[in-house]
Amino acid sequence: MTETSLQYLLDRVGIDDAINAYSQALDQREWALLDELFTPDARIVLLDRNVLYDPQSLVAALSKNDATRLGGQHLVGKSHTRIDGVRADAVTEVFWTTLQTTTDPEKFLLIRGTGIYRDKLVKGENGWRIADRELALKSITRDHIAVDDADLESIRYTLGTNWFE
Repeated sequence: MTETSLQYLLDRVGIDDAINAYSQALDQREWALLDELFTPDARIVLLDRNVLYDPQSLVAALSKNDATRLGGQHLVGKSHTRIDGVRADAVTEVFWTTLQTTTDPEKFLLIRGTGIYRDKLVKGENGWRIADRELALKSITRDHIAVDDADLESIRYTLGTNWFE
């Protein structure tokens, strides 16, 4: 393996770590992780294409449903990356699901979506960071469902657990 190919693999791992950290931050509500994966002046566009976020306003927007959110799963995969020195572009498939309480204690809101993240990343002294992220939505559904009490207990456990302790 040449030095160039080894560096490429190391860069790919760093880029994948940044992309995956976003999922972990959302799933576990670990908002401090966003500081580790976005540049301070990052530009972020999500579902509402007319709203532009930076890391701080993104946390404010996403944490609004912390009180009603029971759990979720944010999965990324099938990523294609092009690296050019200290800059990179990545296109990554995403699937997410979120379960929230509603005003009806017997019904819960289940949101499922799919899309593509288009990321522009930069490499600095702290590794790879996302400088620009755009979500292109492929599908989204919102359903009201019933959830068994035993399942609710298990779901609440996953959100309230620090998996690094």
